[in-house]
Amino acid sequence: MSLSQPASAQQASENDLRRELQLLGEAATTLEHELPSFTCQEKVLSQRLHGKKVLQGIPFVATLRAQRTADGNLDESITITNVNNQPFTSGHFHLPVFVRGGFDQMMRYFAPDQQACYRYSLTPGRVNFQSIPGADPLICKDSGTTGFALLDDSGNATRIERYVDPEMARPRRAATYAADDFAPMELNGKTYRLASHLYAELPQGSDTGVFTADYTDCRLFTATVTISPATSVDDTPATPPE
Repeated sequence: MSLSQPASAQQASENDLRRELQLLGEAATTLEHELPSFTCQEKVLSQRLHGKKVLQGIPFVATLRAQRTADGNLDESITITNVNNQPFTSGHFHLPVFVRGGFDQMMRYFAPDQQACYRYSLTPGRVNFQSIPGADPLICKDSGTTGFALLDDSGNATRIERYVDPEMARPRRAATYAADDFAPMELNGKTYRLASHLYAELPQGSDTGVFTADYTDCRLFTATVTISPATSVDDTPATPPE
């Protein structure tokens, strides 16, 4: 004898999953298209490990700016202000590992145009996802990926973890493991759920690069323009030098 889920319960579960995917898809779309330019303080520890032994570790503090470009993408840049607990203004130093894209890229696993690339399942407080083998490579660019999102009582993602098969991560220069914790942040009168903590691992031969970052004090990024009083301009050609 085999036990199976009643059809009505299975249908309810599928409906719950569809509703949750719609909510997460809307959140991903908001980050991709509506999130304004902003700036945050970023506190980072970049490390190279051999097993549990720390071969190199550099803490630094930076101002992160995420600005909308003309094509609508969100471009990240940082200005480093402190390295190894010392003020930093200029110079060169080598980081063991550096990771970008923590604010918006982790939500892409639930973007409406990406949902056909994954199989999803719903359990209380959690949505699991796994990339579908053989999916259209022109649309689905994260093959070999598995992960999950933890949800609050309203269905918002509070944490996303994902793992990429090392063989598939290597040519994409992607972290094999990454985890984002999300927190609500208000920008321009609207609340967005942005990354507050990022942890990522990237294989480096027999070693592992580990990148840990905390993001605080996020606010709108605005550029100011100063208009000086009008002055007259002498357009008489200058006398050529002798």
